[in-house]
Amino acid sequence: MSPFRRPGRPSSARFVFVCAPILMLAAMEAQAQTATLSGVVRDPDQSVVGGATVTLVDGSGKTVQSTLTAATGTYTFSGVASGTYQLMVRKDGFSNVTVSSLNIAAGRSMSQDVALALGNANTTVTVSGNVLGTAENGYFVDRMQTGVMGNAPIVNLPYTVTVLPSEEIANTQARSLRDAIKYLPLVAFQEQQGDQILRPETRGIQGSVAQNTRMDGLAIDITGANAMEQYDQLEVENGLGASMYGPANPSGMFNFVLKRPTDERTNNISLDYDNKTIGTVYGDFGGRLGPHKIFGYRSNLLIGEGASYVDGSFLRRRLAEFAFDVKPTDRTTLDAHYSVYDIVERGYPGWFTYGLNNAAAKVNGVTPTFILPAAPDPTVVGFGQRYAGVNLTTQSASARVLHDFSPDWHAMAGGLWQNVERFISTGVNNITSNTGNYSTSLADSFAPRFGIASDLGYITGTVRKWGITQDVVVGSEGYSLVQYSNGTLPPAANLTLGTASFAAPRVYPFPVHGIYQNSNEYQSAVMHQQGFNLGDMLTLPRHFIVRLAASQDWIGVDNNTYPGQVRASGSNKNGISPSASVLYKPTAATTFYGTFASSLQQGDVAPGGAVNKNQALAPYRSKEWEVGFKSQAAGINLTTDLFRIQRPFANTNAANVFEITGLQVNYGAEIQAQGTLFHRWLVDGGFQALNPRLNDTGIAATNGKRFVGTPDYKTNVLSEYRLPKLANLVVTGNWQFVGRRPQDDANLHYTDGYNTFDFGLRYEERIFGKASIWRVTANNVTNEHYYSTIGPGDITGTNASSNTAFLGLPRVYAASVQFGF
Repeated sequence: MSPFRRPGRPSSARFVFVCAPILMLAAMEAQAQTATLSGVVRDPDQSVVGGATVTLVDGSGKTVQSTLTAATGTYTFSGVASGTYQLMVRKDGFSNVTVSSLNIAAGRSMSQDVALALGNANTTVTVSGNVLGTAENGYFVDRMQTGVMGNAPIVNLPYTVTVLPSEEIANTQARSLRDAIKYLPLVAFQEQQGDQILRPETRGIQGSVAQNTRMDGLAIDITGANAMEQYDQLEVENGLGASMYGPANPSGMFNFVLKRPTDERTNNISLDYDNKTIGTVYGDFGGRLGPHKIFGYRSNLLIGEGASYVDGSFLRRRLAEFAFDVKPTDRTTLDAHYSVYDIVERGYPGWFTYGLNNAAAKVNGVTPTFILPAAPDPTVVGFGQRYAGVNLTTQSASARVLHDFSPDWHAMAGGLWQNVERFISTGVNNITSNTGNYSTSLADSFAPRFGIASDLGYITGTVRKWGITQDVVVGSEGYSLVQYSNGTLPPAANLTLGTASFAAPRVYPFPVHGIYQNSNEYQSAVMHQQGFNLGDMLTLPRHFIVRLAASQDWIGVDNNTYPGQVRASGSNKNGISPSASVLYKPTAATTFYGTFASSLQQGDVAPGGAVNKNQALAPYRSKEWEVGFKSQAAGINLTTDLFRIQRPFANTNAANVFEITGLQVNYGAEIQAQGTLFHRWLVDGGFQALNPRLNDTGIAATNGKRFVGTPDYKTNVLSEYRLPKLANLVVTGNWQFVGRRPQDDANLHYTDGYNTFDFGLRYEERIFGKASIWRVTANNVTNEHYYSTIGPGDITGTNASSNTAFLGLPRVYAASVQFGF
């Protein structure tokens, strides 16, 4: 395949324009490889405190530096070597404060604010420093990657934010995005053409191809292959994020943070086992080289293959990811990365579709759909075919410039290119009766390729004046996404395999006409958006914070026809996506907040079976209201919220035209907790109650009914317990519950809810002086049979009026041993 070329006006001039000032300022800095630590000391009323004694102490108890805060409450320590420190703050009339486990990395400017409590010098309050998401703190991360949301800690953000750190990804042995989402209890997914192709979602609304997903802040395509081993953490902001990230679905923002060069040498090798015979070798290597260690490197290499849980199935995964950086000064970093991930699946269960049962009598004036039977055993041979499956290859490359003008002002500019190749020949089992009969055919009509080029530049800073602190973000972000389609498709008869039933699935011989290959690819749709973002968080006296943000964006789409790739239609729109929040902080560790947001978003693309197939709709707008409470007290990090989201909903109408057919309104409540109890018991879980309705459909039988496939309730709780007399041994368990889900738009039929339970052990030991971690997990130990996804099929590209269902995993086993040296 030829490499993807971004259509339209080149972005190189814009990128150079943003980068040039940063590079010029960077060249003026002196070379060093130490860090700068700064922050602000405030009293319980959030007023700044001058004259406080701030002391930095290293791991041996030695005082490294000491200073007094200025009248503005600020302090700064320069030339700090990398390591773990304690920060001690003393001021008459207040309790002493000790910030423990403060991890400082060389070449970085770090911020650590301190809140004092009224008391006396004989009382000391100990708080945690920058929390990095380890098992010891319940996998909690207190800050997101610095970016368009600014530098504020998560407890001060007026949104529900969750971070899945790399240590949790490793300890739960999550290999794919589908695996990882299980441990984000307020997040779900909609499978598209199998377990590797999905769109993540929050609050009952799924994301788009690229609007809702980022890699280090840069837009990426999510409908390809994703290996979780290459990511340092996955950050999720629930609900509307357009005011910070540009036009997007109201389904949350998902930022995949890559593993980058480490200051200390990292050498880890893992040997993994999954399911029947899947063996994987994975290596993670990083460190710094050169004078003053100005050159950094990180590589993640993986190869694995074998048979999965179905006889005759096959899986192969290959990953090569390389990240480099250079630090010409102590304030400037230039980094780049390239990765390629390839996955092949064969013989896994196909998915089920179920459409209108035209032979049945109408109910309330509408034709009912066929009934989706109870989920069968996914290990039974015949629900998939050993020659059917997917080949997915994702290539990504990015480059960034990061610069710290001062401890308070930071900047970044970067660009990303990505090419996603997809060959999809999965079996589709179309239900034809209420007794479980179905016909099987091979999938077609799905986009064979996506290409995306994205850019991002921002400046963040802090201004303190008149007792008010402003955290300001100014940025520009955009992308151009090309969707390819196959110009020629085979006759439907060439894709048909035969008929079978849930009670007696069939293995079909290799098709007489062979497996259909992608052919005559053309650019069926080109979607582009670019905008400017502005955010301002004002910390006021008397415990109040106000956050305002807005994004002015220009979005457009060009729809092309085949042959000739002639522009048939399109649109160009612009608009503002604003948000406003008010926060009240009774203490530094607790926050009450309320947020309103309005979001412009790209129109959805019509599925392959519609009359207007592959055509993108004009943009539309969503709105959200949210109130919530956050706390980071007593070792438990708690988030609760109530929300209402509304958005136009696109679907295929009775004339087989994809268009806006109603308004989806979702009400809900969420709670999530992370932390440790009694120093040995880790808990990371959450619960969501959701009431999603589709209104203004124009059809009485479907108006106001629940959205297909979305449960009333869902929860996931991960727990770990470190045994008291075997300190190196950890017992792990996970419980997931998903409530009943409507099968059709009229809510005539429901699928029962399900529970799954996982159990595992983790053992840490030094062998010949080298660290090792041994893990073993049994997932779905009760072998529950369930559908992992039920959804409206128009979104996934199947025939009009067909819903889809995907089988969940059976009982499977995973084991790994990791060596560090």
